[in-house]
Amino acid sequence: MENLEENLSIMRTRISTRMRYNMKDHIFQPLPQEIIRGHDLFKAEEKNKYFDKLLKKTLPSSDWHGITSGLKWKFFLDQHSLEKPNRRNKKKTFLTRKERKKAGLLKLPKDEWNYNSLEAIRNMWKEYMRENLDLINKAPTCTDQEWNSFSVIVAKSEMIGSDIKVIKSKVPSLIGMSGTVVLETKMSFQIVTPQNKLKIILKDTSVFQFVLDNMKFTFFGKHLTARPSDRSVKKIKTLMQPDL
Repeated sequence: MENLEENLSIMRTRISTRMRYNMKDHIFQPLPQEIIRGHDLFKAEEKNKYFDKLLKKTLPSSDWHGITSGLKWKFFLDQHSLEKPNRRNKKKTFLTRKERKKAGLLKLPKDEWNYNSLEAIRNMWKEYMRENLDLINKAPTCTDQEWNSFSVIVAKSEMIGSDIKVIKSKVPSLIGMSGTVVLETKMSFQIVTPQNKLKIILKDTSVFQFVLDNMKFTFFGKHLTARPSDRSVKKIKTLMQPDL
């Protein structure tokens, strides 16, 4: 029995060795010339046709459904480089406040103003306010339900182009001054008077009035002490106590 087992083990070893060598020779053999003859494998279309025909020839028909999708599959790392693109920092295209101040863009010229030439701007502002306030016949009174929302809309509206008048002020020399607003900052209005003069009026110390059609609107400058761009999105208090 022992000799029989030894002989069987020797036979198994020899068979496995022969199979290994035969398989190695079979795997590393070049493709026959009749298979690759007449095909230009450097062209993408010919390559796909060649592999499609070869796979259908060697695979069972039950596996043919995945050939087309398999040939279209692309290796992700083959299509995308692992190197990060060199992104240069884009230069800023806008001017800083220091640059605008140096160029004189933050100040308007004091001379060479013409009040009559601003009539077109005043008309444009009136059309804007009529549409913004949705005026039909008259503005609501303080007892109406829509008074608060109406007041908030007035407070958020653009004032450049309006013709305003100072009716009260802590500075007596400003009372009665009127003109067209040509620039609005956080703390002041810059207006052009009918005498063609540029005047700067602080908001915090004055009460202003403007006329739209047959209606007069009065507002306290301290309630508009914000940059115009911020005021349009800023929450406006509906109950504000004046101090003038």
